[in-house]
Amino acid sequence: MMGTNQDTVTDCHRMATLYLNHPPEPRLSVLAIRWYEKALKLDPENVESYLGLARAYHHLGQSEQALQCCDQAIALEPDSLAARYFACMLQIPIIYRTQQEVLSSRHRYHSQLLELHQRLQKAPTQAVAELATVVGTVSPFYLIYQGHNDTELQRLYGDVVCHIMAARYPQWSYQRPLPFPKTSVHNATEPLRIGIVFGHFHNHSVWKVILKGWLQHLNHEQFQLLGYSLGTKKDHATDLARSLLHSYTDGTRSIEAWGQIISTDHPHVLLYPEVSMDKISIQLSALRLAPIQCTTWGTYVTSGLPTMDYYLSGELLEPRNAQHHHTEKLIRLPNLSIHYTPLQVTGADLQRQAYGLRSSSVVYLCLQSLFKYLPHYDRIYPQIAKAVGDCQFVFLKHKSSEALTRIFENRLRPAFSDAELDMDQFVVMQPTLSDTDYHRLNALGDIFLDSIGVAGTTTTLEAITHNLPVVTMPGEFVRGRVSSAILQQMGVVSTVATSVEHYGEIAICLGRNKHWRQVVTEQMAQNKHRLYDDLSCVEALEKSFFTFLEQTPVSQHVL
Repeated sequence: MMGTNQDTVTDCHRMATLYLNHPPEPRLSVLAIRWYEKALKLDPENVESYLGLARAYHHLGQSEQALQCCDQAIALEPDSLAARYFACMLQIPIIYRTQQEVLSSRHRYHSQLLELHQRLQKAPTQAVAELATVVGTVSPFYLIYQGHNDTELQRLYGDVVCHIMAARYPQWSYQRPLPFPKTSVHNATEPLRIGIVFGHFHNHSVWKVILKGWLQHLNHEQFQLLGYSLGTKKDHATDLARSLLHSYTDGTRSIEAWGQIISTDHPHVLLYPEVSMDKISIQLSALRLAPIQCTTWGTYVTSGLPTMDYYLSGELLEPRNAQHHHTEKLIRLPNLSIHYTPLQVTGADLQRQAYGLRSSSVVYLCLQSLFKYLPHYDRIYPQIAKAVGDCQFVFLKHKSSEALTRIFENRLRPAFSDAELDMDQFVVMQPTLSDTDYHRLNALGDIFLDSIGVAGTTTTLEAITHNLPVVTMPGEFVRGRVSSAILQQMGVVSTVATSVEHYGEIAICLGRNKHWRQVVTEQMAQNKHRLYDDLSCVEALEKSFFTFLEQTPVSQHVL
């Protein structure tokens, strides 16, 4: 039902946002478009409705229509910086139909970003300041999944968002002073205050893999941990986070309120575990609320923000020339940089048929988000299928958009047809699974196929919980190297490929040679303990926090 005649534009926007962000089921996300269209019938010249409609079309994989809506908004208000901001950020599709679309969208985004940067330099400060509410509503989150070097694009993006936020909040646009003299960093009578600004203090991947272990094992006598929870989702992990933090502040608050709370607490170091997934995190990270600010590889790519001083990553995750990939100073913590605790899982009590899988087939699990799979590598799956025969590839449907799942399926189908194979005999698209069903699926699989270019992290670690052989190929950047780094730490590298062709060969050999598959499975079981409970990274993190303060220029200290 599409509402009543008494609905206002605001009501329509609220309903559209609901269906866009939290549809009861993925096929209903299309109703967001209907609600924005209804809003435009009520007020045909409402720019906000056009921009909301643009975002809805983008979420459904209809990039051309999304950009047309931006053009209509610009036609209505030629001086609208918000419309041009949307037009820039929505250039990057979520899932690609062709490899050419990757390159063309990247070129358009770069061009639009340069133009936006130039407009902001010339625009009145008040007009720029009004754009602050738009920052984070749309962002270049999907840029990193194109598989290219994004450093300079991120640097330009960082300049844009920091310029906007500084215009709106000039009081937080300058370097903050340290709250005690430089000479007394190690001799301070009080612990160093470490603020953690995070939108996902719940069972989120960044919490599970990176943040949880750090908070559990940082020295609470040396460090006072201040949590600032920006999100609304809560679960058992939220309770654990509260117990590990000296203070925990949450609630729905404005940027002004958050800025005041954080700056009043005078943290020495402000840690943003990620700065790309949460609107409030994106906005706050573009401000200077502490003398030292850092982010982690939970963002998968450099933030580009001049307000970020350090990027916390792992020695095994980064290539030798990695500093060139970051606008922040790169800090290489030992090994994977994480203190990870293995999951406690129970055996599968469902049969393969419950997941649409044949008992006879070799099951390859491909459980990354669909936007991690680029068209360039689609041919790998029919090549494996042709060689192995009775096998199935399990992908996960997009969580909130059936349209995006269809784009992926329609792109993959010709690759199988060209190999004279029926995709439906080999590919199983699973709907969103509960945590329990997800682990049951892992227990029923034979081989885990990592995505190429942007590797898995949580998915890989959880596949290893079930001793699955992991086929991966390290990339040029940290985002493509996580799975290979995990296997390197384990000392099980026989399934780490050196090329796309080699990747396919390993996957085929594992599928056809049951004995080798069992050997690798046993190696995974014997060596996975090497991934767990690594305190060396926490010790190095503690030293890094002190080093950050010692290296802060004297002029920034209050004496």
